[in-house]
Amino acid sequence: MTKHDAHDQTDWRVRVVPNKFPAVQAVNAVASFSAGREPHVLPNSASSTAIETNDHSASLAGVNLFRRRELSGAHEVIIESPQHLQSISQLDRETINLVFQAYRDRLAFWLSECDQAYAVVFKNVGLDAGASLFHTHSQLIATDVLPTDIDRVTQRMELFAERESVCLFCRMLEDELEHAVRVVEETRKFVAFCPFASRLPSLITVLPKTHQSAFEALSDSSIAELSWLTHRLVRRIEKCYPDAAYNLVIHTAPRLSQCSVQQLADIFHWRMELFPRLTTVAGFEWGSDCYINPLAPETAASALRKAGV
Repeated sequence: MTKHDAHDQTDWRVRVVPNKFPAVQAVNAVASFSAGREPHVLPNSASSTAIETNDHSASLAGVNLFRRRELSGAHEVIIESPQHLQSISQLDRETINLVFQAYRDRLAFWLSECDQAYAVVFKNVGLDAGASLFHTHSQLIATDVLPTDIDRVTQRMELFAERESVCLFCRMLEDELEHAVRVVEETRKFVAFCPFASRLPSLITVLPKTHQSAFEALSDSSIAELSWLTHRLVRRIEKCYPDAAYNLVIHTAPRLSQCSVQQLADIFHWRMELFPRLTTVAGFEWGSDCYINPLAPETAASALRKAGV
């Protein structure tokens, strides 16, 4: 995180800054976001980590095995409180709402204004979830290249829509609400459930009830409802699994050159995933891409519902 002037230390509630150790080559200068204040431009002196992907080829017997290039985009840290808190469950309703407004606005900035191919908001809490800082925070990474797995998942959504004439996640939501046994919590606009055959135990998926492709297009009222639902879900996890690490990931529609904006909007349904790290991904999982989940989603959902908030 970047050091700021002394007068900036106490007059903010949620702040976004460039990551001090970015995973991507930064695009120009990054604007800082402090909720309730005008954004200002921060120096970009500490952002230059590269990731190997394509181009600048080295040739071996006519086949390019060692292709790479700088992956450009952005890597930001969303600092969720000036107080040294360790969980978003410690934030009040207004502050958690500001946090989700920051998620929405920064995704919109990088995907719409800066035309990046892909952007993701994620939260690592605890050492087992990959966190290196205990102060409550989230991160955003935007890239100019679409990750292979994201492209593959989007193609599966497109294929399902072609075969069934309906969005994959709209169908999933309809079935989950009909069976009800895996639903953890439902609000007016959102449903949180433990999906069938999840890779990890007690994984929670949150979907909007109406078809929406872009998280960054959410209204203020939807953001307020979703942020408080997330606050409640984190408290459920913390009651069920005290001291467990967890991750939060927001999947919003990428930018695809082969799809029109309308085509992508029709097939992609944004979602949020929240999952405690209760098991270890080990050799079998890495070797087979099959995951051992010892906890049935129906059992997990029942325990999370009973946890209360």
